Amino acid sequence: MEKKLIRKHKSLVAIDEAGRGALAGPLTVAGLYLDKDSLKILTKNKILFFDSKILKPEEREILRKIIKKNGLKYKIVSISNKKIDKIGINQAFVYGVKKIIGYFKPEAIVLDGKAIKELNYKNIYFFIKGDRRLASLGGASILAKTHRDDYMKKIAQKFPKYLFEIHKGYGTKKHYQLIKKYGLSSLHRKSFVKFG
Repeated sequence: MEKKLIRKHKSLVAIDEAGRGALAGPLTVAGLYLDKDSLKILTKNKILFFDSKILKPEEREILRKIIKKNGLKYKIVSISNKKIDKIGINQAFVYGVKKIIGYFKPEAIVLDGKAIKELNYKNIYFFIKGDRRLASLGGASILAKTHRDDYMKKIAQKFPKYLFEIHKGYGTKKHYQLIKKYGLSSLHRKSFVKFG
């Protein structure tokens, strides 16, 4: 699919996110840029990227290193929990996507999921479960996930009692128990935490 799009548009940026459903921490949006030269690198080295959710952490790390080692261009934008509470998760995602598009100014844009009316660019393509169908979206997925996980592990040192390094801010049973015990931290999304 990427080959066809680059043949038609010369360049594209594939964009995916991590942390959409988390109760704490940022939404991280990543864009992987491809043109005919970077596509040659992928093809020549037979590099494939997969949806980060189906990979083990060590597999994600190997693939992130491949992206960096091969000099593939990418951009990562993180939107804070406070901004998410202010504008909502969907608008936070749109904000991140627009920042990446503005940075690369690609001929085409590829996104995972259903069409979003606020993103009415000329050559924009949406693919359901695209991070499993397109290597470029898989790569963006890996970049977003590894970057956000690194941040959550690092910030956990500031909030040790919440165990962010383990659940990465997602709504696990243990995480809810810790919120009930200690209340919300300044890293939590107040609009996301619901009990009952």
